[in-house]
Amino acid sequence: MPAVKVLTGLRLMLLATALCGAPWFAQAAEPGTTETDAALADAAPTDAALPDEATLLAAGARIGTITIDTRQIFNLDDPRENKALYRLANNLHAHTHDSVIRAQLLFKSGDLYSGRVLQETERNLRTLRFLREPRVRATRYHDGVVDIEVVTHDVWTLQVGPTFGRSGGTNNSSFSFADQNFLGLGKTLILGAERNVDRTASIVEWRDPSINGSRWEDNLYFSNTSDGHVRRVSVWRPFYSLSARHAFGVMLSDSALQDTRYVLGDSFDSYRRKSRGFDLYTGWSAGLQAGLTRRLTLGWRNAQDDFQLLPETRGPLPADRKLSYPYLRADWIRDAFRTTRDLELIDRTEDVHLGLSGSTTLGMATRTGGSDRDAVLMDLNSQYGTLLGTSQQLYLDATWGTRIEGGHSTDQRYSFSAAWYWRHSLRLQTHAKITTMGGSRLDLDHYYSLGGDNWLRGYPLRYQLGSGLTHVKIEERFYSGYSLWRLFDVGAAAFVDAGRVHGGNPLGAPNLGWLKDAGLGLRLGNSRSSLGAVIHVDLATPLEQPAGVRSLQWLVSTKKTF
Repeated sequence: MPAVKVLTGLRLMLLATALCGAPWFAQAAEPGTTETDAALADAAPTDAALPDEATLLAAGARIGTITIDTRQIFNLDDPRENKALYRLANNLHAHTHDSVIRAQLLFKSGDLYSGRVLQETERNLRTLRFLREPRVRATRYHDGVVDIEVVTHDVWTLQVGPTFGRSGGTNNSSFSFADQNFLGLGKTLILGAERNVDRTASIVEWRDPSINGSRWEDNLYFSNTSDGHVRRVSVWRPFYSLSARHAFGVMLSDSALQDTRYVLGDSFDSYRRKSRGFDLYTGWSAGLQAGLTRRLTLGWRNAQDDFQLLPETRGPLPADRKLSYPYLRADWIRDAFRTTRDLELIDRTEDVHLGLSGSTTLGMATRTGGSDRDAVLMDLNSQYGTLLGTSQQLYLDATWGTRIEGGHSTDQRYSFSAAWYWRHSLRLQTHAKITTMGGSRLDLDHYYSLGGDNWLRGYPLRYQLGSGLTHVKIEERFYSGYSLWRLFDVGAAAFVDAGRVHGGNPLGAPNLGWLKDAGLGLRLGNSRSSLGAVIHVDLATPLEQPAGVRSLQWLVSTKKTF
């Protein structure tokens, strides 16, 4: 569950800002430029005689020296950050090892120079949560070679203490030791306990984005809960670039939990679910050709779900499923990436994909192959992004999937969303998004819920239940251009939500039609910490207040986006 991350180190920073003389607010750079950009420009001047991209490619230039410059959280050369507590944070923080960055590079000395590869490397580095604003660029051309500098900035990754969040009228909390850059090695280690509306749990998790400096990754997750357990182990070598030729992976999972169903925000009943499965796959690609990457993945997937009645079970129990099948997946990705700022983050570089990309998967389950039925499984998904002039952007996303059993489509599900952004002034942006999803002949555990824990911020969690839903969101976003204590970039939002469920449901829950809410929210871009990109503090009120619904909901969470 998302929660506001309360960091021991950051708490100390906030308490001591007055003693340190740090201003509450600091003017940020204009959109499109940042203080980090300026610092990089001063610290790593580019050779004025560096030829342009076309000239370097025509000359067959090769990569020469690669310099890795990993910088601390706070820039002590900046008088605004050269304060006692900021110096302490730098000293307490485990500085990222150069080898961690080098393991992520898509090039090495002696390779043919490619500006596109440098941009893709920078894009990959931005996905690592323990880094801020990486820069990869050519700095000098001499004797037929191009020298490259890679500059990264660390963020605070250690959390020792409590977290808190609230949504849909319920609280969630945790207490943990968590570090997403353990010992400066880029690994994630989490030891903790959490409590939410469904259960309490003790958790151990390990993630490694580069096993022994290789392209292999792993993720180990173990949780003992008040109602069962969750265990997951994954080891994989992904398609780490558009030019990567091979991928491999294996995932094992086992869980036993209690699923609770809700009606109008109140617990209705529950049942027990035991799930086991694995996914083993290998993939091939010809790499990037004419601006397009095509990939084929062949695998075997096993997914078994067993459902058990509990004394409190009142509604129908989902039917057991055992699907074990080979599958073939085809992906296509257009090399059409751009960077922007102040879209879904605050004062951070963001990557967006334009043009069309997608995938399709076909699987064949048979009783002789270990399934409890004969079925054909199909999945399709696609994404499309486009610029509408200089101030507007539009992104579309569509998915569809089904099982064909006995000549009939079963558990057919679809989704579609359209997200529109209009930058109409220096600090203001209008954002609107419509999402619809639904299905037919659904498995009983695949119905859709709508409430304060997902999209209707003014209502209790899991308030409505149906075989489909539609949601519309309109936000006016404000990017202030100010930084709080050099830690948080300040923004705000005014929003209206509207949503409804469609079709029936297995619990006979009433369908109240369209529900609407409105509210205001504070947004804090968490630029110096890895623990949540944007902190949300919202107040929302239902515009039509059904019986039993409070007139005001407040929500606190950290999210990946604005």
